[in-house]
Amino acid sequence: MKAVALLVGGGVAVLAALSAKTVGALRANVAALEKRNSDLALKGRIVSQLLGAKEEHGFGLDRFFAEPEFWENFYDSGQVDCSNRCIAELTAAREACEAIDDSTKRQRCLEDALDRAVTCHKRCAEAYPPPIQ
Repeated sequence: MKAVALLVGGGVAVLAALSAKTVGALRANVAALEKRNSDLALKGRIVSQLLGAKEEHGFGLDRFFAEPEFWENFYDSGQVDCSNRCIAELTAAREACEAIDDSTKRQRCLEDALDRAVTCHKRCAEAYPPPIQ
């Protein structure tokens, strides 16, 4: 019986040690989560102030959207994106043309690449006309 009691008592001691480690780890996790929550709350207050600044000279989004300039002057990146694709294609074509040894074929290749780039830019201008002012 004494052996069983010692075995059970030893098991309880091991269980207590593991429980203490687990409790310590949980306390550390709780502290980290509380700090994270505090940081997020602070960020939330800052964003809230920026989005809803009500002062005369506030810089909130309410003031931003209230300005006539926002509604009158808009930006459409469509033509810029299209033109960037044309430039990328021209750059790739020029690099390929430069690898041609025959100067006549290289010159013809460069002229063809330039013609394709001009056509590409014209199509961009047609697809994304500038806004009427």
